[in-house]
Amino acid sequence: MNSKNVLIILVLLPLLTIAQVGIGTTSPTEELDVNGNIRIRGLSNSSGRTTQVSALPDGTLVTTSTNNNAPGIRFVGFLSSDISLNTDSSFRDIILSNELIDVSNEYNTSSGRYSPVIDGYYKISMDFDIGDYSSTTNDLDILIGLWDFTTNQWVLRRTFKHKSNNSIGLGRNESYGITNYVQLHSNHSYGFRIFSDYENNTTRDARLKYQNYGSTGTSLSTNFSIEKVL
Repeated sequence: MNSKNVLIILVLLPLLTIAQVGIGTTSPTEELDVNGNIRIRGLSNSSGRTTQVSALPDGTLVTTSTNNNAPGIRFVGFLSSDISLNTDSSFRDIILSNELIDVSNEYNTSSGRYSPVIDGYYKISMDFDIGDYSSTTNDLDILIGLWDFTTNQWVLRRTFKHKSNNSIGLGRNESYGITNYVQLHSNHSYGFRIFSDYENNTTRDARLKYQNYGSTGTSLSTNFSIEKVL
């Protein structure tokens, strides 16, 4: 290589290192400037659903369908029937057998156990209805949350008081919502549980309701979801 070629390379090298590439534009403003739509075939999935795209720490773009590390909704499930809370001072497992979303088959609709395939921080959301409680004088104490069957302890729990609030004792539905963030482990098994505690001499007839109904229509009500956030 002669000295003239070396000189040309030395002159162009700084320009090459800061070059900006434009696709569909002759005036790129970033290292890669695309004037149009982008398709990344590696992010496609067979679910037929659109999913959000996230970036791993190294900059790799992923979705929940392509990588279990990706943030996003992992599971959404509904009750298929009411759960009777007729046993005082006792736990009932909440089995969400009507499954809407289960990206990686982490939830067992027969046992109600959720086993995440990867460690991480998750957003747990519980939206539910309590109904059919006929007492108009005594509150019903409710405890509900997510139980770790591996360590036999709560990882998320909330307590509240429920009353029919109906003077003629029809026991209308009351809706509640709980959201929190917890760390889940891949080698653990989790499940949702509810605990009821009645006053003495009170009819034990409250139910965790699977649907809300009225003159204007009927809809599924109690549903829980698990979303990976980190």
